[in-house]
Amino acid sequence: MKKHLFIFLFLAGFLTKTPAQTLSTISSRWSDSFVEWELYAIFPIEKDTTAVQDSLEMAEIEKENEEYEPEEELYGTLQLRWLNVKDDFSEWDFELGDLRGTIKQRWKNDPEQWELRTYDGEVVTMRTAWPRDLSEWRVTNNSTTLNFKSRWTNQLDEWIADDKNFGTFYLHTLRMRDPRDWTIQDKFSSEIPETMKLAMIFLAVFHASPRQ
Repeated sequence: MKKHLFIFLFLAGFLTKTPAQTLSTISSRWSDSFVEWELYAIFPIEKDTTAVQDSLEMAEIEKENEEYEPEEELYGTLQLRWLNVKDDFSEWDFELGDLRGTIKQRWKNDPEQWELRTYDGEVVTMRTAWPRDLSEWRVTNNSTTLNFKSRWTNQLDEWIADDKNFGTFYLHTLRMRDPRDWTIQDKFSSEIPETMKLAMIFLAVFHASPRQ
């Protein structure tokens, strides 16, 4: 009896865990402007499994889940802070799930150093890997450092971070040389926080987009 009760509690606890969302796309809010962005994520279908009785019923539920397509929902926004100040693209505000914060150039006259800060105190810094080369960056939160770069130096619509310890994170435009819509392939391990992913997304869309 105790053995059966343990199995039931284990299965119920396993199936009621909320799967994490996966960042999927980012698009400019307007077709002729690149100062406001919407970030979407895939949210797995959640089913009520509190009444699971045995492994056979669990298998039936898993089979039902395979018939559902995951849902993509608005998950965050990225917006230029000074919308009415012409030619100042150095400060941005973001929302990502429950996180809020800013992305800024550390110094107004230096486009090679940026900093993401959440209002909860997380900090991610972004610096060019090489002087005057905006196609390759070092992104760090002071415990993990990732290399993020454009596939090409003269065309900035494909970007990737490929790390042997943490996996890959890949962005590309849906249409060649059209920076309005991007797809995201997030194959990072759970050790990489969303703030670092957002920093890389920002680098890609910012440097590929016209300043308008």
